[in-house]
Amino acid sequence: MRDPFRKIPFNYTSAGDDQIIVHLFGNEILSTIHLLETLKGTGRSSRLLHRFMGDLFIIHRNAFLFQELVEHPMLRRRLFAEFENDLFNIAGHAEHDEVRIVLDASSSALRQLKTQINSVAKEQARMSRLLSPVIGKANICFDPFNITSHATDATDWRRYSPAAVLRPDREGQIPTLVGKLKKLGFHIIPRGGGTGLTGGATPLAPDCVMINTEKLNTIFPIEYRKTKDGMAYAVMAMEAGVITQDAKDAAAAQGYIFATDPTSAWACTIGGNLAENAGGKTAVLYGTAIDNVLSFRITMPDGHLLTVARQDHPLRKIRYEDTLNFVVKDEKGKILKTIELTGADVRKKGLGKDVTNKVLGGLPGLQKEGCDGIITWAEFILYPEFAHKATCCIEFFGNDMTEAGKVITEICTRFDNSDPALMALEHFDEEYIKAIKYKTKRSVGDRLKAVLLIDMVSNDQALLDQGMRGIETILEAYDKTGLSIAQDRAEAARYWEDRKRLGAIAAHTNAFKLNEDIVLPIDSLADFVRFVDQTNVEEKKYIQGRIILNILAYLETAIPLSDPQWLGKKVGRIKDIAYGIRKKLDIASRDAIEAFIHTKNFHSQIQDHLHGYSLVLSNVEHIYNDTLSRLVVIATHMHAGDGNVHVNIPVFSNDKEMLARAHMTADKVMAKAVALDGVVSGEHGIGITKFKYLDESQVRKFDAYRKQVDPNGLMNPGKLSEPDILNKVFTPSFNLMKLEAQILKHGSLSDLAANISHCVRCGKCKPQCPVFYPARNMFFHPRNKNLALGALIEALLYITQRIQSTKFKVLKNLEQISDHCTICHKCLDKCPVNIDSGVISIEEREILKKMDFKHTPVSTKLTLGYLGTRNQALNPIIRTGLLTVGSSVQRAAVKVAKPISLIPALKETRPLQLLHAPVSRPGLTTLRAYLPPADRNQAILINPPGKVVSTVFYFPGCGSERMFSDISKATIFLLLCQGHQVVLPPPYMCCGYPLKVNARKKEAQKVSLENTIIMTQIRDMFNDLEFSGCIVSCGTCMESLSDQGITDLFDAGLFDISGYLFEHGLTAATPQACLYHAPCHDSLKGMAVAKLAQAGIEARDVPYCCSEAGTMALSRPDISYNMFLRKQDAIKTARQGLGAVKPRILTNCPSCVQGLGRQNQVTAVHMAVELARLTGGADWMKQFRVLIRNMEIVTF
Repeated sequence: MRDPFRKIPFNYTSAGDDQIIVHLFGNEILSTIHLLETLKGTGRSSRLLHRFMGDLFIIHRNAFLFQELVEHPMLRRRLFAEFENDLFNIAGHAEHDEVRIVLDASSSALRQLKTQINSVAKEQARMSRLLSPVIGKANICFDPFNITSHATDATDWRRYSPAAVLRPDREGQIPTLVGKLKKLGFHIIPRGGGTGLTGGATPLAPDCVMINTEKLNTIFPIEYRKTKDGMAYAVMAMEAGVITQDAKDAAAAQGYIFATDPTSAWACTIGGNLAENAGGKTAVLYGTAIDNVLSFRITMPDGHLLTVARQDHPLRKIRYEDTLNFVVKDEKGKILKTIELTGADVRKKGLGKDVTNKVLGGLPGLQKEGCDGIITWAEFILYPEFAHKATCCIEFFGNDMTEAGKVITEICTRFDNSDPALMALEHFDEEYIKAIKYKTKRSVGDRLKAVLLIDMVSNDQALLDQGMRGIETILEAYDKTGLSIAQDRAEAARYWEDRKRLGAIAAHTNAFKLNEDIVLPIDSLADFVRFVDQTNVEEKKYIQGRIILNILAYLETAIPLSDPQWLGKKVGRIKDIAYGIRKKLDIASRDAIEAFIHTKNFHSQIQDHLHGYSLVLSNVEHIYNDTLSRLVVIATHMHAGDGNVHVNIPVFSNDKEMLARAHMTADKVMAKAVALDGVVSGEHGIGITKFKYLDESQVRKFDAYRKQVDPNGLMNPGKLSEPDILNKVFTPSFNLMKLEAQILKHGSLSDLAANISHCVRCGKCKPQCPVFYPARNMFFHPRNKNLALGALIEALLYITQRIQSTKFKVLKNLEQISDHCTICHKCLDKCPVNIDSGVISIEEREILKKMDFKHTPVSTKLTLGYLGTRNQALNPIIRTGLLTVGSSVQRAAVKVAKPISLIPALKETRPLQLLHAPVSRPGLTTLRAYLPPADRNQAILINPPGKVVSTVFYFPGCGSERMFSDISKATIFLLLCQGHQVVLPPPYMCCGYPLKVNARKKEAQKVSLENTIIMTQIRDMFNDLEFSGCIVSCGTCMESLSDQGITDLFDAGLFDISGYLFEHGLTAATPQACLYHAPCHDSLKGMAVAKLAQAGIEARDVPYCCSEAGTMALSRPDISYNMFLRKQDAIKTARQGLGAVKPRILTNCPSCVQGLGRQNQVTAVHMAVELARLTGGADWMKQFRVLIRNMEIVTF
């Protein structure tokens, strides 16, 4: 049933009809429409008019749909003809002047849209001509993927789409770029990682261009300086697009602490940290960005590049009584002005953080949220790491937060400015405990109410021990607390992993929440947690009342399958019960309210009274659960050491009543913060979500500052200036009707939409993703892809309904999204809501193949055909043609293409990308050339010399058996040398993974079933043997065989060959030094370097994908080439200091051997082959031939 209050169709957002009308036409037209709605005879015309508004709204907001209309004239003509016909029909039945007023506005809007679509190509060309000489054509993005990913930030609030996304790759480009954009008539919004939580980088006006700084990502070497009194200190400079975690890692590698550490450090950037004055868990000790920045550069709206430098930095956090001096210089070093601030200007007295003073005495950039310029470079103070750190976890049990608030206050008071020092004091409450499925460490009570994580540091171990004893002493007075102290760094890291998963709080509300942060005096935290506790109890009481009312409202009109007259009598009785229950609810105890005792009792009595009315009971059950899911709850987590409380209220954005109640609750929170002498923001900024709470005097001062530095309103228009901005923004929110759900089901898109619906846009997937590489304009990490996929689904729903077509042509855009994935699943490990983008990419490819939109090059088809065949006669023939001859031709072509590749215009073409580097030479033969012929129902049992230590099943897989057969030979050799009896399956078996990831679903399922049958029969035949392990030499084989249940079949673990041998004590006779590459599908689960070290092999880890990615190098050489270049740079850095001309780089994946073999700086070697060399020497192959003589063929 369609919402009667939402008449505008195709509206898959939180915006109501009135908001959409104002967005499209303004308030006057809204008033006119309200007047028309009071008149009669507007039914059909009203529906046509609302449909037209839906047309305009979705076309303007959906970049994929807009691009479809630009690129496909026939679709454009058809839709515009229908739009014009609708308006003509309305005009033909118009009886009121007000209708004509609305029609004039609609016709004008349609003409503007038509003009915009017809002229967009010309406008983009003009823009490119002017800007290409500045930043290069490749760094100017108009495509729907980039536009969609920049329409919002982590909030998901949005209003307009940007006209373009610009990605400068040198700091010096930005002043010129600003001047050119000013001349073109565009507004500018600076943008970094897009992790903002208040909408600071969301376009609030049309004609905005995003300047994305992610390509400005150079970290410069650490410098050492001295203060005036001779104290030495370290400084690290970096460009604005550096990811904060990268800065932290670079400092840590040299023994220093980079102290600006917002929770989103994994994805946010330095420029954004300064613009928001961000901080994180260590702010309790070091302060926020303003405390730690030494100087920075910013391009102002007039195009001038200014340098802002703090004088006489005290090398510590700013105190209330401090005086801060900054000098502002122009490009030539001339001092333009000096700015003096006090600690009171930076933070309100008694608070650990405060970003509400937007002006800061006219200090450019800092805390300005991108409203006065673009920060391009900065240098920060670094602090020496402490010699000793202790991590502990305090768990609070009981029914309220009283003890938690008191303990936090006592700990903060006791360790204020002390040695040992509190480096982090992080708290999260019961709602987060449930959301992240927290595992309790102590059992002091039944109900875990809150968790407090503490990092304490000192350079004196005795003082640190004393500090931990001090915490134990504090807790002695509280009998509902449990203390756990991490025993080592690994356990401490596990403690903090829970803190990184708090984004899961919004999973049940389709990833939307009101996300606020406030700052309170430490001594008021206990008061605030009591307020939150009480508010949550009140909300639970309210929702229970709503459950009763909603069920009664349904029962009043319920139509049963039979006996309606009897139902009426029963409903009367239920009303009486409801009256009594509501009376009890009014006086219910806290425990009763929290346990939902009375509501559950009411539900139970309904079930008793309506026994036999299955349809009615089913609907009652649905109403109960649906209403309960609308419970507004405040979830809090704190940087407790500085009083910074993060308040999250998960909410369904398409539920008008719930959203209004959530906003009302947020208003109460802000009022309480101010009443407790706190402030309304500590590190998130103000942006969209908090502007209404900002003090009016601060707003006036900031307006005056902006008029002074940006009189033409070039930067971030609408930001921090529109009091009612929350009424003008919206968020995507699929509230699908039956028809729309059927459309998605028909297109196999239902599961896809459900899989991405929980994405909280946190960006944790970004640093893990192999196809996130700013230097080569690859920004296809899952967060961006999920935003694009949502927009694509919306465009598909619109086109399908509007032109009654199920061809789904718009889904062609999905191929670019699905192809940018190596299916490594690394995103899943970090995702707080457990989204596996690898699985999603495979689903996307299957959908594309089903609709004949999937492009598969001939080379990929031939390779998959070869890997899919088990024919023993054909395999050697195909292998010779495909691998031996094919690779020889490719290597020869590389030499021919080398001079041509020097021509810039041709270098990036597909043929030359395929020929950017020679492929590795495959083995001369397959493994089977060394083994006796075996049929499809025959296994080979190879016995070691001497005593049999154990029996293993080895699955070679395509890469190890056919492509690089030395890997499988080395594996068998090593196992036999260690005394393991080896069972081999029939020849040329494939795990099915290459077929699966290339959308050959049926073929992959067939292979999987065949494998399961064969392995089951092998296990049955060798039932007299006890298997100690199933061995693989390839990560994708490990993944596939695990899915096929091999561990259950053989009742044995699944191991990588190297890992298995290391566990059995294999070591190198002499110390070795080399490089190591971890495959995307890492069969050693990130432990390779440590295991190699234990075996006496020192290996340096070289980050990033090898660039082969299975068949990606064949299917998408453009993507593979970009990854190849990144790997090339990483190898160049990692190999420094290694003496060898071409050092060995070890890996545990055959496909990676191929990819790494393209790199001319190194020699790629599979770990099994290297271990075979170290075990048997250079002639290990001769020994292999001798060892395998003791074998037998076993028919199963």
